[in-house]
Amino acid sequence: MASGAPVEIRDYRPGWLIGLCHYATGTHHHWVHDILRRLYYLPIVLAAFQRGLTGALVAATVVSVTYLPHAFLVYGHHDPAPPVEKALELVLYFAVGAVAGWLADQERRRRAELRESLAEQRRLQTQLVRAGRLGALGEVVAGIAHEIKNPLHALAGTAEVVDPLVPVDAEERRLWERHVQEIQRLGEVAERFLSFARPQVLRPGPLDLRQVVERLRDLVAADARQKNVALTVTRPDAPVPVHGDRDLLAQVGLNIVINGLHALRESGGRMEITVGTAPRDGRPQAFLRIENDGPPIPDEEVEHIFDPFHSGHEEGTGLGLAIASRIVEQHEGYLEVENGGLGVRFTVWLPRR
Repeated sequence: MASGAPVEIRDYRPGWLIGLCHYATGTHHHWVHDILRRLYYLPIVLAAFQRGLTGALVAATVVSVTYLPHAFLVYGHHDPAPPVEKALELVLYFAVGAVAGWLADQERRRRAELRESLAEQRRLQTQLVRAGRLGALGEVVAGIAHEIKNPLHALAGTAEVVDPLVPVDAEERRLWERHVQEIQRLGEVAERFLSFARPQVLRPGPLDLRQVVERLRDLVAADARQKNVALTVTRPDAPVPVHGDRDLLAQVGLNIVINGLHALRESGGRMEITVGTAPRDGRPQAFLRIENDGPPIPDEEVEHIFDPFHSGHEEGTGLGLAIASRIVEQHEGYLEVENGGLGVRFTVWLPRR
């Protein structure tokens, strides 16, 4: 376990101050020397609390070096205590420093583990709340979409029958074509809602996450060039092994990239896709990170960005990121967003196999 913050010289000024008082006290004041000799424990314990084991041992060394000449080397003006008692005091400085520093490091480690556990608990709670929202909304959306699709089939069938009856050169033809197009568009919207409501069928298997990035790059390269977005892909030389469905993970990345391209609009910008491994919550994890230099997400929207029907642009349905989050959760992973990196950063965390 690593000790606390780096040791600094000013941390041991209390020990030097006690030593100065010790040297300035006459040999006939036995009780004063007894008090000052024991006050040396204070800077040692304080250093243990602030700097851990390393700081405590350094403090014990500084105190011993400060006290040693006065204890044994300065004749005529020295600590009047018996030599055995003074030697034992020097040993105790290091013993107290070692015990206090070790306990401080253990306490620091327990606090770090507690913070990690609380962070994991908050993350799991967020996942459960999000999963509950998605499940409830999924059932509602599925019912509504089915109810919409039934009359849509009837309307589409009627349109096929009526279409030949409307002359191509008639004034009503343009309005009729728009009518048919709107029926088709409404069918596509209902199908998107159903795709959100239906759980995705996973076909998991051993997978190198770099393959997902390669496929994602091929899918979005043309759109990025068209929108004048500089696309950069970074991947390690070694494989990034996970257990998942390549197509669905590529869909996750595609939904995030499309969301980022909408945020960048026509002004251009930068987008980086990175894949790699890193420890998270004390476990080895693989990650797929997508970031862009678009405008930051308002704090009040970050919490709801993965909610269904929550869209940052007028043309969107608000389902892309919700579906991406559900797919990642099916992979036993976690999708998070933050204002960082180039500007806005999405990270897909997956268990590393």
